[in-house]
Amino acid sequence: MKQLSKKIKDLREARSLSPEELADRLGFAKSTVWAYESGKKQVSVVHLERLADFFEISVDSLLDRNDRMINVDLQNTNFLNEYTIMLDDQPLNQTELAEAASFIQVKRRMDGYGMAT
Repeated sequence: MKQLSKKIKDLREARSLSPEELADRLGFAKSTVWAYESGKKQVSVVHLERLADFFEISVDSLLDRNDRMINVDLQNTNFLNEYTIMLDDQPLNQTELAEAASFIQVKRRMDGYGMAT
């Protein structure tokens, strides 16, 4: 919760707003902004959404969840069945995924030989 408190304060200060000004713009009580920034109060889901919209960032960004990484093994068909891999707004089928994995493997080998373009 300390990270979120600091993030709210940093975003507010980056816009040169006082806690009172931020509260007024968001329709929050002034004490709510202070409580959020000091970590004394947990931010409600509704307020998370309002804060993210106001600062023009995603809720994930507000919560510092941008660096989430999923390791995907393109050759593990069991694992891939749990996800839909998209390209140009179209899902890739198993054959396309296998071709993509093969292409990447060949390209990596060629890079190792100084043959990549």
